Amino acid sequence: MKAKTRNITLIVIGVLAIVGLTSLILIKRKKKKPNRILLLGGLDYRSGDKNIDEQVELLKKGSQLETKGFRYNNSQGIIREILESKKPMYVVLFSKGGEYSNEIAQAMESKKIPLSFLFIVEPYAKSSVTTKSIKEAVNLGVPNKNIVVGNSTSVGKGVVDNATITPNCSPSHWCALEMVGKIIVK
Repeated sequence: MKAKTRNITLIVIGVLAIVGLTSLILIKRKKKKPNRILLLGGLDYRSGDKNIDEQVELLKKGSQLETKGFRYNNSQGIIREILESKKPMYVVLFSKGGEYSNEIAQAMESKKIPLSFLFIVEPYAKSSVTTKSIKEAVNLGVPNKNIVVGNSTSVGKGVVDNATITPNCSPSHWCALEMVGKIIVK
């Protein structure tokens, strides 16, 4: 009887140890989600445009994550930040920033940052350069659902199949930044 009780106790302890170890592994994997976002913004020099700080604030409002912004003409700055980073991060390319989709996807891939962490938001798909770059990034592995598009080619419509549609929101175009922030932290 004592041997049977001891064996049952050892089995229960073994099962509890396995369950505990499995839980620890799952918790560690879950913690690997990035806690910051890099944003390559849209145009900011025309009347009605938001400057990069305002674009960052919209993205932060949706995500509640630390966010660092780069102006649309500073693709080398965001690429350098990706390459020098010790930790993975989310990357959002907004509007004009979408022109650099392929270059940024390649930088992320070289650092082994999952391409599912890259979001291309309302890119200017009237530009053949931007469209080509986005399609190349998708071919590298950026999920189609990570391309967020509005209702015209000026804001990405038709750039890829199975893209995520920006819901009607205000102010249109700019509110897509807040929306993608919410998508990121879902």
